[in-house]
Amino acid sequence: MEHGPSGFLEFNGHMLVVDYGRIYQEGVPVGVFLEDGYLQGTSGLLGNRDGLTVIEDIPGCSFRGIDRYGLDLELPGQYHGPTGSLTYNGNLLQVVNGRVSTPNHELIGEFQDDGTFHLRLSDQRLPRRKLNESTQLTTVFEGKNSQGESFSFEFIRPLHKKDKTYVHNEIMRYFENFDGLTGIQKKYVIASLKLWAACGLLQIVRKSEGTAGLGNVKHGASGVTGVRTGCVTLDKEEFEKEIMLSKRFGPVAVVANKLKPYLEVRLNQVVSHEYGHQLEFVLSQSVQERINDLYQKKFSRSNKLHPLPAHYEGQSELLLPQQIDDRIFVSGYSRASSHEYWAECTAAFSVKESRDVLKKIDPAMYELLQELLLNPETMVSPLWADTIIDLQASLCLGGELTDDLLD
Repeated sequence: MEHGPSGFLEFNGHMLVVDYGRIYQEGVPVGVFLEDGYLQGTSGLLGNRDGLTVIEDIPGCSFRGIDRYGLDLELPGQYHGPTGSLTYNGNLLQVVNGRVSTPNHELIGEFQDDGTFHLRLSDQRLPRRKLNESTQLTTVFEGKNSQGESFSFEFIRPLHKKDKTYVHNEIMRYFENFDGLTGIQKKYVIASLKLWAACGLLQIVRKSEGTAGLGNVKHGASGVTGVRTGCVTLDKEEFEKEIMLSKRFGPVAVVANKLKPYLEVRLNQVVSHEYGHQLEFVLSQSVQERINDLYQKKFSRSNKLHPLPAHYEGQSELLLPQQIDDRIFVSGYSRASSHEYWAECTAAFSVKESRDVLKKIDPAMYELLQELLLNPETMVSPLWADTIIDLQASLCLGGELTDDLLD
């Protein structure tokens, strides 16, 4: 076994060594001990058992040590709960005497008779962290309670649709007009926000800053840029135009400028761009200063290498055809201000095609955004640090936050 608990198994006054799940009696292997409290294939003092036996069914047996991640582990332990099957955001888990584990017996938490769910957070060195309605995903349990009586439990997140995953529910809650969108529009919105929903940051932004929706503002979007706390209102016509351009050219396009022969690179990502403005407000002050520092350096380089042509009244980075691959900013509009730089980079990071472009053009910002996605507790305002820690652990368990999220 490469994984498993390590420590000491006490049995009727005898002490057995457990090393990565293997049980030894005076150096001789006598079975396997699993994190969720099962013993398997025992012999010697423990008796001959071919199958799985839960530790509570072996009188006089207890374990003290650490799990595969180094967290303290005591079994049977002081808590005793239900036994049965539990589905978490659609993923099947097993529960034995309140201990929740994966099908391969990795212990991930505790489930109690009242439906309370605690997770083990290995990265944070926390063996017991209670989930709440903000961090717990849809939970369904069938089995028996600690008293051996039939027990069923169901938890559905507030205002969530039972037949949808967490990611789709969060996107629908954030984008208020979602149910009224066409199929193509829904696909565009989901693609724009899926990454941010899966990592939990969309929920943080929704609760901290507000939502997004369609309106008739005749100016791209309103309600966030330069305004602390507010919802995004997207102009319906421009929203439809963005979708058309995205479908035709992809998330990144090179377009002609009125000042010929100059060109400008644009991102067809209005939803994730405006989300980026909201996201900036939940970042810590030190991260916002890092963003501004990156912007100022790129702004100076752009002015030196690609000075704006005379009589140009805009702020976008303009390029000659041969300069496209040597541009400083991922898009022309990124040059306008540090806030637009951040929003455009957030938009580019949101989908794989433009994310790959961002990594090539602006590796420093790519790394910052990757750090935000994977370790948000070090990047967001302290107000949201604990929530995002718990939420990301919950999303990992629920199969939303996966190792291949950026692939």
